[in-house]
Amino acid sequence: MDLVVNKGVGIGEVAALLVYLLPSFLVLTIPMSVLLAILIALGRLSADSEVVAMKTSGISLYQIAPPFAVFCIVGFLFTNLLTLSLLPKGNFAFKEQLVGFAKKHVAAEIEAGVFKDTFKDVVLYVNDYDRENNLIKGIFISDKRDPKRPAEISGKEAKLFFGENSSKVLLRIFNGSLHNLDKDSGNYQYLLFKTYEMEISLNSSEKERRVRIRELGILELLKRSKEKNISAKIFSKINIEIQQRFAFPFACIVFGILGLPLGVYWRRGGKAHGFVLSIFIVFFYYILLSFGENLAKNEYVSSFVGIWMPNIVFTVFGILLFRKAAREEPFFFQKKLQNKTLELCEQIKELFEKRAKKLKEPETLIPVSYNRSGYRKGMSEPLKKVEIKPAKKEVSPIRAIFRGNIVSEKFHKPGCTYYKSKSNTEYFKNREDAIEAGFKPCENCNP
Repeated sequence: MDLVVNKGVGIGEVAALLVYLLPSFLVLTIPMSVLLAILIALGRLSADSEVVAMKTSGISLYQIAPPFAVFCIVGFLFTNLLTLSLLPKGNFAFKEQLVGFAKKHVAAEIEAGVFKDTFKDVVLYVNDYDRENNLIKGIFISDKRDPKRPAEISGKEAKLFFGENSSKVLLRIFNGSLHNLDKDSGNYQYLLFKTYEMEISLNSSEKERRVRIRELGILELLKRSKEKNISAKIFSKINIEIQQRFAFPFACIVFGILGLPLGVYWRRGGKAHGFVLSIFIVFFYYILLSFGENLAKNEYVSSFVGIWMPNIVFTVFGILLFRKAAREEPFFFQKKLQNKTLELCEQIKELFEKRAKKLKEPETLIPVSYNRSGYRKGMSEPLKKVEIKPAKKEVSPIRAIFRGNIVSEKFHKPGCTYYKSKSNTEYFKNREDAIEAGFKPCENCNP
């Protein structure tokens, strides 16, 4: 909007800038899109019990995987095309387009009778400007690019020139004077000239150097990395850029391996849950990528280890999840989490029961009178003596070590996969109590 409104750039030219920037965005968004598509597709199949129907028909996860693998490979190849070819060309064209805008519209920004700070640390003032003949009449310049030696230049006439392959503007001044002050030594310089040429950069050198590395193709980067006369900082930047060109496309494969088991296990939710899950995965991926990139820049690890670290970590984790999903095994720590959750629920239930007993009022005892013969008043027969047996001590589920299934008459350790009873359960403190009660040990967990 600043280019269109303030600098007079056409909408078509701004649209071209957006097209040149697309490869930089797509390199990051295509792997994210691959992950999101897999999670939504498999999540919908799982929610509609289609995955269960496939497994019932004898179709395993390995047979479901090929279409998704083809989709990931297509994303991988397209991202490779972007990083190896279109990305450097887009960066180079973007920079050239901006330089062209600056050269094209810098003259348009020069106004008669107005102080202009178009160039950094340079203030320009002109009395009159003939745009057709490119002739400035009456010019004054305040040059503070070197804070220790500020200068003031004035001239009767001046002209602007632009180089074809340069991001600099040449200002040629005729019949003028230059005033220069050295703040360190205090020397003052006064100079009269007939022709004076002043070169002004459109971009800072630091920004140009950073963009120039991203503009190079992969072959040029490899060639520059083998040069002997190169600083360690530039060498590190080049190696990081090379590794990023190959690591970003591989993220499509990584997200595909991770998305398959997660999509199969995701029973409920739909698009919203798949979208949220993909955001979390991508967030942690790029956090790990940023961490590895900083380690590589500071030379704590090699550029390969720093850039490929998230791919390696997520690939190993995805393969483990894929194997568990193919074998229909629970995820990591799922058993422990379930057992801890059940124990916590039982503890809460017991606390509420104790609290309820305390709140109950004690029952009132009705006095009963007896006669001499032991008969109760109003009764013809004596009361029968009832033998009260000691109540069986029930073991709390929290303190229990073993759990017995009343139906199968076997006792198990907590978390045993063969223990599937939810209601027909009896708890024991030790092995002897379970055997004495007539239960047999489980062959799987061997309590």
